[in-house]
Amino acid sequence: MLNLQPFLETSFPQFLSDLETLVNVDCGTFTKRGVDFVGDWVNARGQEWEWDMEYFPVREFGNCHLARVRGKGAGKFLMLTHLDTVYPEGIAAERPLRAEGNKLIGPGVCDMKGGLLVAMYALRGLQRAGFDDFSELGIFFCCDEEIGSPTSKKIYAPFVKQADAVLVLENARANGNIVSARKGSGEYTLRVQGHSAHAGVEPEKGANAILELAHQIIALHNLNGIAPGVTVNAGIVNGGTRTNVVPDEALVQFDVRAVDPEGARMAHDAIMQLAAQTHVPRTQVEIQGRFGFPPMAKTPAIAKMAEWAKEVARELGFEIQDQATGGASDANNVAQFGIPVLDGLGPIGGLDHSPEEYIERDSLIPRTQLLAGLLETLCARRAELTAFEQK
Repeated sequence: MLNLQPFLETSFPQFLSDLETLVNVDCGTFTKRGVDFVGDWVNARGQEWEWDMEYFPVREFGNCHLARVRGKGAGKFLMLTHLDTVYPEGIAAERPLRAEGNKLIGPGVCDMKGGLLVAMYALRGLQRAGFDDFSELGIFFCCDEEIGSPTSKKIYAPFVKQADAVLVLENARANGNIVSARKGSGEYTLRVQGHSAHAGVEPEKGANAILELAHQIIALHNLNGIAPGVTVNAGIVNGGTRTNVVPDEALVQFDVRAVDPEGARMAHDAIMQLAAQTHVPRTQVEIQGRFGFPPMAKTPAIAKMAEWAKEVARELGFEIQDQATGGASDANNVAQFGIPVLDGLGPIGGLDHSPEEYIERDSLIPRTQLLAGLLETLCARRAELTAFEQK
């Protein structure tokens, strides 16, 4: 494995300066100018480093970008990162990047400016070392991951399908683990239509939508465990206008998770069947929704990639494990194409989407080395990976 330590140590002050630049800009998904600032920065740095840069204009959100380096060998491997955060305008100025001991804290530092830079510096390190035993190494920069990548996934799908494997740079777990499986994620809305009436004078003429909704929420929660790993959670409830009016409308928005495609299918079918099972006379139920993120199951190919990552980590002097998580990412979208994908390869961090979101400073160089070493391994053992995919 190539020794990138000298390059990474020499470049570390620049890495930290780059991190400060990217964290201290408002780039929430719907702040297009901020997302485009980050994208333009990525594009300029990629050109400076002599990468092939391409951008994909997006009207509603920021633009997507793709960096590619050509080699002299075989195999195409793609890294996935994203430019956007969940934070509204003004937060970057209110809470700029700061250091507290080993923690670097700031909006989006973990999700995922740290991972974005780990990808860039790993690719730069391999390039500087003269590594070219591949056909193409690339980094795709999504513009709207925080809302499920509705635009980005359509743009990156062709590049994913051409790849031998994909590596996603979401942060490592707080214990340092990488991610080899993710639950699929669905968002649904159940609406109840009833009939309003005066609650004191003639309640019998009404059909209480909230009462029906209560029955439906209980039925929804009874679907927890309908298949192994399936969870259902009612998260937002609305209904009614005044206490003395029988409510004629009510709704619940709920989250559904599943560990594999069959569990997602069973959960979806069971949810849709609830519309025909009303409990309050003269009420009607309508249900809309789907799994926006398909499940990422741990396939044999993914398991093998995880083992290779562990071997690289041991060679670098530390231990990692792989684990499943309930959260979704672009790795879920990759998995639906049958492409081996490994996630959680960014720096160690946590508390995403909160005022204390952080990464561990001393994890930046080791995780960049880990990513670079894994890319080397994938290139060297591509035939083994392809054999897994063909089984």
